[in-house]
Amino acid sequence: MYHRPVFQALRQFVRCKSTEPPNMILERSLNRVTLLGRVGQDPVMRQVEGKNPVTIFSLATNELWRSGENEIFQTTGDINQKTTWHRISIFRPGLRDVAYQHVKKGARIYVEGKIDYGEYTDKNNVRRQATTVIADNIIFLSDLRDKS
Repeated sequence: MYHRPVFQALRQFVRCKSTEPPNMILERSLNRVTLLGRVGQDPVMRQVEGKNPVTIFSLATNELWRSGENEIFQTTGDINQKTTWHRISIFRPGLRDVAYQHVKKGARIYVEGKIDYGEYTDKNNVRRQATTVIADNIIFLSDLRDKS
């Protein structure tokens, strides 16, 4: 059917062969997020009854742009900034413990993981939605001692 190796590899990535009926074909998908930012709060470790502990902290990423009539190659104008806050959760035991001990407010870190959407009920019994990044890897880019 496909003779070129590139097409064969692409076909394998898009659809995994299965012995299941046609409506049960498993397709591969991808849920990856990469963030580079500064930690907004020292991590906390929480444990819900009967579940594994989780380390949680917030991470800020910034987007900068210049505003004006001609934004392409513009060297003058107002600089605008938007900060987006991300909730980072770590469940992997080794990474969870290292992050809890070494991640500090203000540290610059690189996070790889996946996005998870969930719901919870707050203290007032109101259902809320939460978006969380489940971290698989963290790279420490700076130490608080680097700050002057």
